Amino acid sequence: MKRHALALAAALCAALAGAQYQDYSRFGQTPAELRFYDEVTDVDLKKPSWFWHNPACDTPQEQLLHAARLEREGKRDDAVEAYDDLVHEWHATPEALTAQLAIARLESAAGNARQAYDADVYLLAHFAGRFELEPVLEDALAQADYLAGRDRDRTFRFHSGDALRLNYGRLIHFAPRWARVPELLQRIADLHLADGEYASAITVCDRLVTDWPNYKDLDAVVTLYCTACRRQADVWRNDLGRLRQLERLIAGAQTFRPDHPEAARFAAWQAEIHALRRDRAHANASFYDNPAAYSAEAAIRAYQAFLREYPDAPQADAVAKRVQALTAQTPQDHAPQSRAADPAPAKETP
Repeated sequence: MKRHALALAAALCAALAGAQYQDYSRFGQTPAELRFYDEVTDVDLKKPSWFWHNPACDTPQEQLLHAARLEREGKRDDAVEAYDDLVHEWHATPEALTAQLAIARLESAAGNARQAYDADVYLLAHFAGRFELEPVLEDALAQADYLAGRDRDRTFRFHSGDALRLNYGRLIHFAPRWARVPELLQRIADLHLADGEYASAITVCDRLVTDWPNYKDLDAVVTLYCTACRRQADVWRNDLGRLRQLERLIAGAQTFRPDHPEAARFAAWQAEIHALRRDRAHANASFYDNPAAYSAEAAIRAYQAFLREYPDAPQADAVAKRVQALTAQTPQDHAPQSRAADPAPAKETP
């Protein structure tokens, strides 16, 4: 009987795991426009525990004095543990705030970037309005920058930039009106670019340019923006609609910052994306030039649509000659309409 129960439990767990996998795999990669906003920003509340985090004293006042004495004696690790026990056991007391501030201070002084960052974020999440905000934000940003720099300096990266972006995203979440929020967004976009997530980088840059048009490092943001567009074009090289969109984004960036130091480079990138789109359109039109599968009329119409869209293309002369040859091979009563009467080609599908 017990074996049957265990087998049933195992089957249920497998079914639930499979259902969860299917739920996520159904969507595939998170859309770029949702990726930044859907980051998890919850910070779990420290709660009393019957086994862990048992204070050495009976009141928060006594525990705070006990932790401070350990700190004066140079027992840093024991002091951090004692302060943390206080926060877990008596979270709603004034002493808990003092203890959490002490944890952040000690971890930062010891160079424990991850622990210091977590302590700062805990203050922002659960003690907001009860301490001086600027020093905590500055310390948290310094720790986040250190973690990002350390990760980049490693020969091998064992994870993507998700955790590093979340470090900055949490600060934006808990202090959305902080004057340094544009810098945080720039760092997030830069991490997306480094991870090859160009569409997400474009999204974050677009938000930054829209909401902070007077940002002091806007030229650097525009460079990052156009770089992401150019690299994304190689990913979408077979999608005419998306290539057109990227081409327009770079054109918009040039209009927005006409005096940008790298304006010529952006123009070259725009021309490269246009060439990708043109060559893809030519390949699409040539696809119909197959007598075994399509009529000559289909090929002629496809080529004529290409010539209307790209009259100055390098392939234009060869395409025009091919249209003439196909027209000569086509019986007059089945010849295609003249270019003037020929209906407009179907719009490119994004």
